[in-house]
Amino acid sequence: MNAITPAARISAGVIAIVSLATFALQIALSVEKTGSLFGAFAALSRYFTILTNAAVTVVMLRLALGRVPGHRLMLALVTAIAMVGIVFHAVLADLQTFSGLDAVTNQGFHTVIPALTVLWWVVFGGTPGILWRDLAWVLPWPVVYTAYALVRGAVTGAYPYPFLDVAQIGGLMLGVNVLALTAIFLVVGAIFVGIAKARR
Repeated sequence: MNAITPAARISAGVIAIVSLATFALQIALSVEKTGSLFGAFAALSRYFTILTNAAVTVVMLRLALGRVPGHRLMLALVTAIAMVGIVFHAVLADLQTFSGLDAVTNQGFHTVIPALTVLWWVVFGGTPGILWRDLAWVLPWPVVYTAYALVRGAVTGAYPYPFLDVAQIGGLMLGVNVLALTAIFLVVGAIFVGIAKARR
């Protein structure tokens, strides 16, 4: 994608507004629970979901202003936010029950924003120059996050997701989980590359 149409800018702006509203509500709820803004950010920054949604917010704001990121960045972003929704609904949704405003932000981050972002990319994204080798760009962010989550978990004793909790599942199972997630990232990324090439 080398240029952005008015419809794409408006749609990106809507996604950015939804994202900002969800973040504002989540931060307010987290401040109420932790007692401070610092505590809220410290708690929220553990999660791939939150960090990836934050990246979506920034990119969509830039798109709304007419600033088009590189196609590799967009491929990595749409793959990551799609994985947020996939992993949550396939693995995590039944592990915890949310109610009230917590349920609103939970669905916002795990369902609404991922779905809107993927839909935006299918309609407006892609690029004539996308290649299969660009698929490699979907891996750096989850690899960096996994290393960050494991180091932080080792220091604090709290792991953000059960499939990364090496203290509970052991190193072997952790390795299996990481390999499985890597494979799924590549499959999802390949689907988006295929969509982009088909749209061309």
